[in-house]
Amino acid sequence: MSRPPSRPRMMCARVLLLLSVTGLVLACETGPSSGDYEQAVMQDRVQRDMQMREKESVLPPGRREAFRGLNFYEVDPAYRYTVPLRRFETPDTVMIPESTGDLRPQQRIGEVTVPLPEGPEELVVFRGEGDTPRGRLWIPFADSTNRHATYKGGRYVDLTSTDSDSVVVDFNRAYNPTCAYNPDFACPLPPPENRIAVPVAAGEKRPTFGG
Repeated sequence: MSRPPSRPRMMCARVLLLLSVTGLVLACETGPSSGDYEQAVMQDRVQRDMQMREKESVLPPGRREAFRGLNFYEVDPAYRYTVPLRRFETPDTVMIPESTGDLRPQQRIGEVTVPLPEGPEELVVFRGEGDTPRGRLWIPFADSTNRHATYKGGRYVDLTSTDSDSVVVDFNRAYNPTCAYNPDFACPLPPPENRIAVPVAAGEKRPTFGG
């Protein structure tokens, strides 16, 4: 007759079973959440591309037929950060140069530090004054991908507030200013303090036009 397993062996078996189940649960929680995030970003990109093809888009009629679609870097969760927003005690309004040579008022409300793969970067956060939808928090930035891979005038990233005084800076959702598609539009240019020396290989690239 076989002897029943000893108590220590039974406890070890239960621990192993618990660890296995826990691992499966964690795998299920981690995998789909990452996949859901990527899918959400991709859906937003498809929607933006479709909007560009509409008759009411910012594309001038002469360029609409030549438009070949938006281009993006692959979605990389490493470029999505939840970071504290260090608010200035006294936000000030500055005049930011625009692509057309004019100036536009923007309120400097604070700064964030984003831990880019090449090292942390401090960026100034703005709130647009009377400029829909720039009334929300946003960061105009330039990086070393400009001109050869992304729009020469820099890009924008809108921030999402969290329950605490932190914000989500998601460069996978970085997008070109309107003047990248229609030079008649006046677009704020990234200020010197938001010019990043390293590449931000995430978000929207230069658009493609044929002809």
